[in-house]
Parts: sequence; C-alpha cells; structure tokens
Amino acid sequence: MKERDEPPPLSSPVVTGEESAIPILPNQPPYAEIAVTSNFSFLRGASRPEELVAQAYAYNYAAIGIADRNTLAGVVRAYAALGDPRFTETKPKLLIGTRLVFADDTPEILAYPTDRRAYGNLRLLSEGKLRVPAGEKRATKGECTLFLGDLLAWQDGLLLVVMPPARGALTKAKTALETLRAAAPDRGLAGGLHALSRATTKGASTGSPLSRARFASPCSR
Repeated sequence: MKERDEPPPLSSPVVTGEESAIPILPNQPPYAEIAVTSNFSFLRGASRPEELVAQAYAYNYAAIGIADRNTLAGVVRAYAALGDPRFTETKPKLLIGTRLVFADDTPEILAYPTDRRAYGNLRLLSEGKLRVPAGEKRATKGECTLFLGDLLAWQDGLLLVVMPPARGALTKAKTALETLRAAAPDRGLAGGLHALSRATTKGASTGSPLSRARFASPCSR
C-alpha cells in the first residue's frame, strides 16, 4: 500500500550540519486553521505552539490561529517560531486570538482582534482572572471566570466565531449568535468565518473548517 504523501514528523527533526529546511507539501489549496489549541490549554492541547506553527508551514497553510482557552500565552512562542531558520518558503500568517470559555451557558467563542485597539479589548481576560467567586474573599489563582456580559462590554473590533457544540445544545449556540448580532449588527457575525479567512489570506478563497486542532502530529497525543 502506498504511503500517504505527507511531511515527516517535526517534533524531532534530523539536522546535519547546518539547519536543514523543512519540506512542504506542494500544490496545496489556500487553507487557514483558526481553532488551534496548544499545550497552554491545560489538559486540552498536546503540542507546543512551535510544533503547531512548524506543521502549518509543512502543510503549506496560508494562516494558523492559535486560540488557547482564556489566555494569550501560546501566542508568544508561536510568533517566535516564525523565525525558525528551517522556514525557507512562504510562512503561514499567524493569527493572534483566544478561545473564550464562559462560566454561564454561553458556548465557547473564538475571538480575534482586528487592530491594536481590539487587541486591548482582550483585557477582559484579565478581568476574568481578577473576578472573586461568590462567597470567596479573593480570586482563584489560575482561574478565569467569564460571562457573556464581559464579552459584550469589550467586543469592539473583535472577530468572533461561536464554536458549534460537539453534540446537541444547538439552541444555546443560536441564542449566543443572536445576542452578539443584536449587540453589533454591523459586524456581520454570521459571515465571521469567511471574513476572517479573507483577512488572513489577502483575498484568497480559503477553507476554514473548525477542526479543533490540538496536536501537531499523532505522536503528540
């Protein structure tokens, strides 16, 4: 049986002498993976941001969006990974975002800022980390407690993608969409995926399925 045509695993590259270039798959259609979770999402993601960016490069992705759960922690290493000397061809565009996980019934929402001001609006993550739970005297270390109202207060300039539930609960996703659309009718939330794709590939027709990528290769599971 013919083996599937794919790049070799990138977690332990073979380097002889100078840094060898990572081979990339040729003739790939424009594609952006925007729902990627790194190991900065504790007990969710399995691969380091560097590995995810390298795999995106190897598969010739137009863009990759690192969106960890209620944090921007994975973005720093992902950005640094773009300087990898093994990247000798066009690099994927890195999207800076986060996956908002709420304490109420709101589905998870991907949030990608469109400009510097919108990036500042992600301060809602800091507010969530400082929130004192009911009956407690201080915030819980390592926790980020968010509610939909927090997002509504800081939503300006954010491209939002309501994540469809793995099973059932479609009514909650629909309700969240309607609430967000009513709060910002000019944003075009329903076309958010397509808008994000166009913005990341400079007009190219790009596929952006929500695959919930959590690792760079099967060996990272």
